Amino acid sequence: MSKPLKVLLVDDTEPNLLLASKFINKLGHETVLARNGREAVEKFQAETIDLILMDIMMPEMDGYEATRRIREISSRWVPILFLTEKGQDEDHVRGIQAGGDDYITKPFNFPILEARIKAFSRIADMQHQILENSLQLQHYRDENLREQQLAKHLIKKITRSEHMAHEHIRTWNVPAQHFSGDIFIAAPTPAEHIHLLLADGTGHGLSAALNVMPVVEVFYGMSAKGFSISAIAQELNHKIKQLLPTDRFVAATLVSLDFKEKILHIWNGGNPPALFLDEKGETLRSWKSTHPALGIFHDHEFDSTSEVFHWSDPGQLILCSDGLIEAQNPAGEEFGLSRLEHTLSSTSFDQRHDALIAAVLQHMAALVSHDDVSLATIDCPANVADNAQFQKADIKPDLPEHLDCACRWKVGLHLTAAELKEIDVVPMLLTWMDQLQLNKRHRGQIFLIFTELFNNALDHGILNLDSELKSLPEGFEQYIEQRRQRLTNLLHGIVEIEFERLRYQNSEILTIRIRDTGKGFDYNKYMSGKIDAGTRLSGRGLALVKSLCSKMEFASNGSEISVHYTLA
Repeated sequence: MSKPLKVLLVDDTEPNLLLASKFINKLGHETVLARNGREAVEKFQAETIDLILMDIMMPEMDGYEATRRIREISSRWVPILFLTEKGQDEDHVRGIQAGGDDYITKPFNFPILEARIKAFSRIADMQHQILENSLQLQHYRDENLREQQLAKHLIKKITRSEHMAHEHIRTWNVPAQHFSGDIFIAAPTPAEHIHLLLADGTGHGLSAALNVMPVVEVFYGMSAKGFSISAIAQELNHKIKQLLPTDRFVAATLVSLDFKEKILHIWNGGNPPALFLDEKGETLRSWKSTHPALGIFHDHEFDSTSEVFHWSDPGQLILCSDGLIEAQNPAGEEFGLSRLEHTLSSTSFDQRHDALIAAVLQHMAALVSHDDVSLATIDCPANVADNAQFQKADIKPDLPEHLDCACRWKVGLHLTAAELKEIDVVPMLLTWMDQLQLNKRHRGQIFLIFTELFNNALDHGILNLDSELKSLPEGFEQYIEQRRQRLTNLLHGIVEIEFERLRYQNSEILTIRIRDTGKGFDYNKYMSGKIDAGTRLSGRGLALVKSLCSKMEFASNGSEISVHYTLA
């Protein structure tokens, strides 16, 4: 049996009221009595009524008006049965129009009355269940919204999206659901390069957003330590392969931008082609995906080789996720790479980003995208002002030819060909130097100094590369490829590194010495500081190091160099 009902009986005829009440009570239900329409409305407001039996003709307020009032004030559905005389069809119609649900004729036919009450009892049970389900769904919805807000807050903090503003970078993202499985993040390096990551996780919504979370901290952490994007790609692949299920992977484009030297390195695994356009809209270079997405291959199968490009005139780098290329119009036609390139080539330099967004939205015609859509436009200017972090050192004590100092500590490193091929030396030493608790300015300058000195020893001393190659058309790409090949095939060669912290009078000095087993080079032209356009890409490094250091010395025909950097 269903739970007992609370039935409101409304009738101005006392015998009818009492007779119906007694019968309904015997059925196991509770009755509330009212003798006119106004009293019925008051009782309905005071009690939780499940069923109403309403007479029509009553003093003060008739049944029609009472029904209308009850429907107005009730937030839930309560069945109302009108009590009518036999043959009064007009009363039946008016009752239903006033908000009634059914009618029963007087004098009462008790078996019919019992059947009607049972029927409406079942309806009341369903109504109660629907209400409970509705409240439960509302609870689930509210809880889900709270969890979504928390998840969005955490994702925003983890990705550091609120700190990503950069004068040369514009982005756009449209998630297919509440959460985007696409992320675009940027991070500076100690050398003041900018690392970029456009990652597209498998699927949509929160699960896709969670797919890309493992890459974020690795990207930020390794960028801050000065690792190359090749090393970052290798570690990201390892992390995703280790953490995510086999059917989950992350398409990614990694970029390292050196605005000062106008050089970019790029690694594309599973994303649409990245494009570099000149001011006129001509595509100078396109980097298709030459690698699988992150998380598919094991470490020994993974290829982290990046590509390099040197621009001379202002241009723009365009990155996008497959959601933009595959965005469909109402006819099911994809936006496509051709339409993307046409939009970019037919729009002025400053308007390309906004024009492409407008073109995609117009193509979709207010349809909801089936995939997350992401776009990043990076302006690559021809000239960028020097960062104050790398300007000429302003603390240069007058150091004697031979320092007689108190040595606070000394550490050295001996690297053979095997280590030079496998170890990313610069970030490794920078990680160790973080223990010195240097401020940001010193940290960045020491990173730059050591990077230039180490690369000089490796590239020219051990690998015997010719920097003049960089000045030729597409020479920088050829230089990088030669470097990669010679390092891969390297069998012999040693680089020795020594750091020593000294105290001289009231100054704290860091001495860096690097020696290689190469044949040396003519360093005098680099010491002069006179670097013409033809040697800009090859000679700037040592001259810049000289400007940052208190002292620079060469030995062994250029195969050994030592510098003094003033810490305080």
